Amino acid sequence: MMEEEREVAWLAMPEKAPVMDEAGDEIGRAEELLGDREDDIFHGIVVKLARGGHRVEVRADRIPKITTHRVYTDLAADELEQLPEYR
Repeated sequence: MMEEEREVAWLAMPEKAPVMDEAGDEIGRAEELLGDREDDIFHGIVVKLARGGHRVEVRADRIPKITTHRVYTDLAADELEQLPEYR
């Protein structure tokens, strides 16, 4: 039986969590947390996109919710193309 999905703090983001767009479609996988652990400041995540496979940065203000299973963004599918590549 799968554990119930519940909201978690940014530091508890599951490894390689699926990242969803605003329509609820999976757009890629979370690869890295960006932030300051000591001061508990969340900057965003690095996402490896399902389409194209490149890594982009999704800012914290575009991530309304992180759960035990997924990361939810408010990005529309066409906005993904505009995200800066992560270096």
